[in-house]
Amino acid sequence: MTFLIRPPHRLKKRRSKNAQEILDRLKRFLDQNTDEPAEILYSFWEDQRNAITYHELRDAVKEGSLSQKQFEEWQQDYSVLVAEKLTPIWEKAMAAGPAGQPIFDSLSFSINTQNPGIANWIKERGAEFVTSCTAEQKKAMRSLLAKKVVEEHTVDELARLIRPCIGLTDGDAKATMRLYDKVVDNLKTEHPRMKPENVRKKALDAAQKYAEKKHRQRAYTIAQTELEFAYNRGADQGVRQAQEDGLLGTMKKRWITSGDDAVCPTCAALDGTEIEMDDNFDFKGRLLFVGQKMLPPAHPKCACAVEYIEIGLPTF
Repeated sequence: MTFLIRPPHRLKKRRSKNAQEILDRLKRFLDQNTDEPAEILYSFWEDQRNAITYHELRDAVKEGSLSQKQFEEWQQDYSVLVAEKLTPIWEKAMAAGPAGQPIFDSLSFSINTQNPGIANWIKERGAEFVTSCTAEQKKAMRSLLAKKVVEEHTVDELARLIRPCIGLTDGDAKATMRLYDKVVDNLKTEHPRMKPENVRKKALDAAQKYAEKKHRQRAYTIAQTELEFAYNRGADQGVRQAQEDGLLGTMKKRWITSGDDAVCPTCAALDGTEIEMDDNFDFKGRLLFVGQKMLPPAHPKCACAVEYIEIGLPTF
């Protein structure tokens, strides 16, 4: 007799009407607004790749590192990106945040995006974004220019391989390098008479296509996550401004998820947790900015939200 052992199945929790509406509004917002910042990020990395010359890449391979000037230029690039492109997108997402909460449907309320709470959050998030992206890019380049890697490739070969990796995470850059090496080894084994230059060309083509795919994925992930950061922060700031205006009373916040099998263990454990407005939710992970754990997302592409619940009368 055989027994069929099924994996544990997490049953979908039944959402309250308000909670489901909040999740639906968040999803609609992300669906309608993620493409623009994703394309901005993808084009930004493409511009960075095109800006560095082949001569500069060759010198970097010989020296074992890109110049400090190049890293400073990339940091400046990210600063301009934040100031000119991402800040307006964050402001728009924050302005949309209160509209995602049914508690505002019956109120005559308009969020003030020039409020210090919003301005300070954008400033802090922008500074951290620039710092973290530049550091990740530097880490990826250092991995590709490590002594062991340089010794296993020619200068021209590595110079050509570095360019498509600019803008990738350290992990994705390493994966691109591994793919390149694997294709080279396979072609040498399967086609021993193929010219070395043709082997390298085919491997580089495969690596470039893989890197492009990873750039697209990374751009979309960052775009969606940053939008949710700003959208949820906007809802929080909207509640606080409404409280100041005497439109809302004492509030608490409740973490909500879709409750289905797509929810990660971290967020599933938080589902339904209720805390006070200024408290943090208890989840692990690197802190990206001050106050990050007050609200979702808990991780990249997290689709959780907060439901605000009035538990006391307004103070006039």
